[in-house]
Amino acid sequence: MHDVNVILADLPGLGRVRMCECNSIHVSIGPVTLNLEPAAFMQMAALMCNAADRLTAIQTPYETPKRLFETLNPSSGRMTH
Repeated sequence: MHDVNVILADLPGLGRVRMCECNSIHVSIGPVTLNLEPAAFMQMAALMCNAADRLTAIQTPYETPKRLFETLNPSSGRMTH
């Protein structure tokens, strides 16, 4: 993957996922960056999707993941938890 520098996802105030020419996926959340091989990134993405599904199953009807994500303030410039 030569000359590749692609932002795969970006959520201001939370983080960014970027693919670069070193054949790595860089996942930055606040001050923390994970540098992963593409296969490891895909495994991590599956892990997070599974966790989100389980979270959805245990939330009360009024606390859906959509509502949880609405608490993020993209203009704050920092992580929200």
